[in-house]
Amino acid sequence: MNNLVHFMTTFSLIDASEHDQDFIFEIFKLSMRDYIEWAWGWDEEFQRTGFWATLPVKNFKLICISGEHAGAIYVEESEQSHWIRTIFLRPEFQRLGVGSALLTQEAFRARRLNKKLILNVIKINPAKRLYDRIGFKVVDEDSKTYHMQWE
Repeated sequence: MNNLVHFMTTFSLIDASEHDQDFIFEIFKLSMRDYIEWAWGWDEEFQRTGFWATLPVKNFKLICISGEHAGAIYVEESEQSHWIRTIFLRPEFQRLGVGSALLTQEAFRARRLNKKLILNVIKINPAKRLYDRIGFKVVDEDSKTYHMQWE
């Protein structure tokens, strides 16, 4: 039996807007740059342009904790699945249970709608341990990423 006391930090989600773009990209870069650099290399302009070309700001939700923007999540919904395209938190808000709660919330929402919940994670990203713990399973992989689905 684990004697650690687990608590969950209260958070809320709000729709992102155009003026949140700099915050979102900077936290993405802070959280993900090392992993992206390992996998494909980091080119600032390419990353920024590609990020906004594939992830429109209007589809982001900001994660707010105690009135502060702590991070963001982007879930792409289709007829068959909910795809967590990206989720990231500022370092000081990591390991507080927020990521676990958000992923669990998305998993049950997808299940309620009879859809799969999927995500990709770069192989060296320690977040994979969280995904494993929540119940995601590797369903495919390539040289750089695991493709995971919540079971």
